[in-house]
Amino acid sequence: MRLIREEVYKICSRRIVKVSFGVVLAGIVLIFMVIGPWEERCSIGSGESRLDYSGFDAIARDKELAAEFEGVLTDDVVSRMAQTCFFQEYAANGIVTNCNYINTFFTRNGLTDGIFNGPEPVKATRTLPLGSTAMGSLTGEPVYFTYVRGWQVLKELFSVGALLMGVFVIIALSSVFSEEYSLKTISVLLTTAHGKTRDILAKLAAGVVLCVGVFGICTSLMVLLCGCVYGFQGLGCFAGMLEGSWMLSREWMVSVSYISIGAFFVRYFLLALSGLLLLAVFMLFASAVSEQNFTALILGLVFFLLPVLLWILYEMNFMRMSPKVSLFFKSLICCSPIYSCFDVIEQVTTKSMLLFRGGESAAIAIPCLWVMVWRYRNYQG
Repeated sequence: MRLIREEVYKICSRRIVKVSFGVVLAGIVLIFMVIGPWEERCSIGSGESRLDYSGFDAIARDKELAAEFEGVLTDDVVSRMAQTCFFQEYAANGIVTNCNYINTFFTRNGLTDGIFNGPEPVKATRTLPLGSTAMGSLTGEPVYFTYVRGWQVLKELFSVGALLMGVFVIIALSSVFSEEYSLKTISVLLTTAHGKTRDILAKLAAGVVLCVGVFGICTSLMVLLCGCVYGFQGLGCFAGMLEGSWMLSREWMVSVSYISIGAFFVRYFLLALSGLLLLAVFMLFASAVSEQNFTALILGLVFFLLPVLLWILYEMNFMRMSPKVSLFFKSLICCSPIYSCFDVIEQVTTKSMLLFRGGESAAIAIPCLWVMVWRYRNYQG
């Protein structure tokens, strides 16, 4: 444990690591404000009698409105929602002019006869019976309504926050081995009693501890920001309420519409953490085979960002691929660390994709670990 603590301290004591972590935390707060409170709008009524709110005032008003209808969703409740909060109206450019949490909820969840996602939105004229909608007909049990706007913001915030965490892991771990090479301290370390055994295990453990610690701190910050501003209620509601997406599982997709919001985020967090751990292993490998920190940094960024380029190439050429090649190529990309940061839970949690993900992770991690150990133990400076 002493060696691990020393290695973690050595990584965290570097100025660039301290500054980078501060930037990540500040970036999370700034992004939260941009996509959350600063973006919030709440309009009640229509025409000249309409009352408009923005920012934290809009959040408070939306929470008051949602509290009036909290409980099991029924046809009568949806009808009263429409009477109280009005159907959404659209400007010539398709922008909603009287948006609030309630009418956004029943519009995006398909509880009206309006069209909001077409090239020309159509204002609704009536609500639809729950039994005739995807939400009501596919759940098989009552839908509980409450204010879940905070978890909608968290879902969007976490995808960006996870990317920031990935970049930080690359910066922080790029020097674990390469700094020993550049400072010529590797020769001294290898002559100690446990230099070729415990020292390398301590560096590996320190990388994992740092990755998990950063993930825990940043994720906790994001949850607290969203919970303290919007409220922690609604974790037991259906996850389909986050995006108004109500789909059944298929051969190539596991539906998350009918699990709880809490279970959805547990899956999302575990998926992102697994991607960051794989990235951490690769960064330790990159640092072990690089003489300079900058080289390891470039290798890490290429490994992290390359799947984005591959996805662009895939989108351009998948029509020419056979179904099996297309599926393999898509699976290879979606199981990469960077795509673990995004909300791709439906695509990567099928049994076949979980097996593929495990195989891909092992195919990357095992050679990286073997080369890392061999390179460190046989270093000739």
